[in-house]
Amino acid sequence: MKRRSLTGFTLIELLVVIAIIAILAAILFPVFAQAREKARQSSCLSNEKQLGIAMLMYAQDYDQVYTMGLQDGWWDCTWYRVVSPYVKTDGVFRCPSDPDLEVDPGRAWAGPRFTYVTNGLMMWRDNAWRVVGMAGMGQPSWMGSVTTAEADVKRPAETIMIAERQHRWTSEKNDYGNVLTWGPGAMVTGVDWWDTSGAPSLIPDGSRAVKPAGDPTGPNGGILPAHQDQANFCFADGHVKSMQPKATNPNGTTQPQNNMWDAYRD
Repeated sequence: MKRRSLTGFTLIELLVVIAIIAILAAILFPVFAQAREKARQSSCLSNEKQLGIAMLMYAQDYDQVYTMGLQDGWWDCTWYRVVSPYVKTDGVFRCPSDPDLEVDPGRAWAGPRFTYVTNGLMMWRDNAWRVVGMAGMGQPSWMGSVTTAEADVKRPAETIMIAERQHRWTSEKNDYGNVLTWGPGAMVTGVDWWDTSGAPSLIPDGSRAVKPAGDPTGPNGGILPAHQDQANFCFADGHVKSMQPKATNPNGTTQPQNNMWDAYRD
């Protein structure tokens, strides 16, 4: 009788194959994660581009004046409401990499949570508090100026109009739940008067000391570096760009000419 030979893999061969697969997985998984994040970053850039176009369309319809970030009242009177007719869907206000977009069911009255904020930088200038960003508040008695016209922006390609909010903050939900969509939460003002209500509003400043991730008093301010340590920005001329937040204002004291949040700088 002819003897039949048996073929197969030895245990060592199987272990070698498994080891090779594990090494390939360890190499490829981070690549896949980076590719996925790049896709989210591109989607976020597209969102900001659409919002920037909406802002510019609004300005064309209203005598070349940009929308205010916040009207007289704090409820449902933000720039989100003003530009909504130009974008048609709430989805464009949300970045897919935003880590905290859930709505607190007990505070649904404050509306959905959105990612993006407009530049409402306030500064003490010419003996009054004035909006020197792109969008301010509607006629508060203590504010010297509240709107910005296209002609006021000296460097539109270097002036921020829309950015991403920092949501990773421990106090953010304590008081008003979805406050990021109404009142001062709809913009960054450069002042921290309303931070306790859950709307961190400091602009970035590269000269600040590094703080734990999510602390809005650090170099990134209230801006969310959600895309591999970068954030997306839409500028006053409508173009969008990904940058490190602190690069938008390297040093607010010694380099005011490089503060991309100040629309009135020469």
